[in-house]
Amino acid sequence: MKICICDDDILHSMKLEEIILDYTEKFHNLLIDIDVFSSPNSLIKRKDLGEFDYQILFLDIEMNEMNGIDVAREIRKQDRNLLIIYVTSYNKYTIESFEVSPFRYLLKPVDSKKIKHVLSIAIDEIMLNNQYLFFKLQNIQYQIKCVDIISISSENGRMIRIITCNGEKSILFYGKIKELEKKLNPLTFVKVNQGTIVNLNYIYIISGSEIYLSNNDILTISRGQKKIVKETYHEFISKKLEG
Repeated sequence: MKICICDDDILHSMKLEEIILDYTEKFHNLLIDIDVFSSPNSLIKRKDLGEFDYQILFLDIEMNEMNGIDVAREIRKQDRNLLIIYVTSYNKYTIESFEVSPFRYLLKPVDSKKIKHVLSIAIDEIMLNNQYLFFKLQNIQYQIKCVDIISISSENGRMIRIITCNGEKSILFYGKIKELEKKLNPLTFVKVNQGTIVNLNYIYIISGSEIYLSNNDILTISRGQKKIVKETYHEFISKKLEG
């Protein structure tokens, strides 16, 4: 996932980048690439060169060369899907900015908790485009809704087994779990050990090194994944409670 920050306040950009990296580093299957621009013109130049391939843009409104609304107008000529998050000291531009379809507004100074909350919503929004998991079985292409997946496990390093919530038999096909992991929403799925991925929606309870799932399966959390699993699950539950 590619994220862009555009703000002529270098210290603010550095702080924002630090918060984003701190939040995303626990999601091992989410590769983050962040570019920082201190000049709106340099960002527009990147767009004009056809090298603008970001999914999320954190954008200041009040900048010396060009305000953030004009920057967004230029970007929207090419990209209607980019999620624009305004991070600004002013809220007087709210109505004027409607035409560029901003995703969220955040007021400076940067609040770490709010940034992480908005970022999680943005990632979820982007991952909605990956609602289905595609795989091939006996030369036939299949798709399965990610929301129906309870767990995914590797067998003998060559086979993948998917267990779903719809009461059907588990699905077994050739594949590598590392490749499959890259296609899953890191805010919904977590690797609990070297060969097993779990949908957080189906966790009944976590006790010590064991995860109890809603289908009565009990899985072991590896020592190396214990901290990541618990942090990811806590983040997942907190987000659910927030609404």
